[in-house]
Amino acid sequence: MIGELQHYAGREQAYVKHFLLSDYLETFAHKIASGFAEICYVDGFSGPWQNTGERFEDTSFGIALGALTRAKATWRALGREVRMSAHLIEKDSRAYQNLQAVKAQFPEIEIATHHGSFIDLAPHLRHAISAHAFAFVFIDPKGWRIDMTRLEPLLRRPNSEVVFNFMFDFINRAASIQAPEIKRGLHELIPNGAWRDQLASPPPGLAEAEHRKRVLVEAFSSELGRLGDYRFVAETTVLRPTRDRPLYCLVYGTRSPIGLKVFRESQIKALRQQDMIRGRTKLTTNAATSGQNELFGSLSEMAPDSTTVFFDAELKQAEQLMKTVTPIAPDGALWGRIWPQVMERYVVSHAQLNQLAGELHRQGIFYCTDWGHRKRVPDDGYRLQRPQT
Repeated sequence: MIGELQHYAGREQAYVKHFLLSDYLETFAHKIASGFAEICYVDGFSGPWQNTGERFEDTSFGIALGALTRAKATWRALGREVRMSAHLIEKDSRAYQNLQAVKAQFPEIEIATHHGSFIDLAPHLRHAISAHAFAFVFIDPKGWRIDMTRLEPLLRRPNSEVVFNFMFDFINRAASIQAPEIKRGLHELIPNGAWRDQLASPPPGLAEAEHRKRVLVEAFSSELGRLGDYRFVAETTVLRPTRDRPLYCLVYGTRSPIGLKVFRESQIKALRQQDMIRGRTKLTTNAATSGQNELFGSLSEMAPDSTTVFFDAELKQAEQLMKTVTPIAPDGALWGRIWPQVMERYVVSHAQLNQLAGELHRQGIFYCTDWGHRKRVPDDGYRLQRPQT
């Protein structure tokens, strides 16, 4: 469970990150424990650095360990004992010393702390995690220089998934610097160098800032998927608290459609939280500098809800993609294969896609011979096709 918003004064963007992590892991821990005897959480850059909560509830590892503790208690009440473990890695000596207090706070979790570089320790961690465990790896570096190829053995571990904090604002600036050391660092982070040529050739009609973000994030996401053999990769953009500018992107990799489904649901909630927090932070900042609290409050209420506009656009594009990937009769495709393709690309929920498919079926745009008479939405086993024109 995430700490109070008041613990995040001056770092509201971290609240959005932790909200997403908390909401996802709460569902993740309970679901995964139904099929695995152990869940292992790995935090590559644990800290703690700026925590204010006594139980580390405003840190990534504190949020994760709390979710594992609650899931363990739930399954124990049902008569099932699930082992919960964690590997917390920290290079900074002072932060590592502070990290030792976490073991007493979470006695139900088998916690191992490691003092050193996450990159150097990755091969050891790959073997330290039980072969029977499902692992969730959280990579939230203080900087952006990460040699991704050295993480490949850990990322490719079976039964695992990852969230990587891609420090977009810093990487975007570094991408325009020609210094050899900077270029070498970017190559280690994004080994596929094709993105450099793409940055230099923005398509007509697309703003340069949006073009740069799309190229860099898609290039990194592709590399993360390749290195970890992740079937699905999705991204959440976290904005600066008072400026409409991306600060970092949380990139999620999984091999499971169910994991993708849960992540998107948590992401939608987190983006609504971000919209609320940024509106409040902007209002407070403007009122403090201008003294016109009522004026800015009225303007805030009149302003369009940018998150709703974004969600509406995502749903419309999802509909177009859904039509594109659904074959024309006599060919067809299972709904259980269609919706993950669409959800990986767009920020939509499983319920939204189900409802959309049902509506397209009622309109005759989709056809399915197995569709039940009283069914409003498709099952994964339904074979959908578009009728011939």
